[in-house]
Amino acid sequence: AVVSTQSTGMAIGARSQSARTYLERHKDNFKDVEDLGELVAHALRALRDCLPNDSELTTKNVSVGYVGTEVPFTMKDDDEVAEYLKMIEEEKVAVPATGEEETMETQ
Repeated sequence: AVVSTQSTGMAIGARSQSARTYLERHKDNFKDVEDLGELVAHALRALRDCLPNDSELTTKNVSVGYVGTEVPFTMKDDDEVAEYLKMIEEEKVAVPATGEEETMETQ
């Protein structure tokens, strides 16, 4: 049996509310994006917003998987994830409790 589902973005698990909020706020930006890197960067931003303050995303704690209508399931681990992490490393991190933002360097 083939199960097909269409999803714009999804977050599940402990501490996932911040990720769901990010995905809901940015879902209109996903529609016209053709660059896989940009979509992965959105996913990493959502994931980053779920982390405790003393944690950060690294090549050791992040794997990226993707699939498309003409793209078979692909998994990126370790150094293959580094290019995606570099895309977001200098960006500001949302801090939901106060509404302020901090850079990754000041956490």
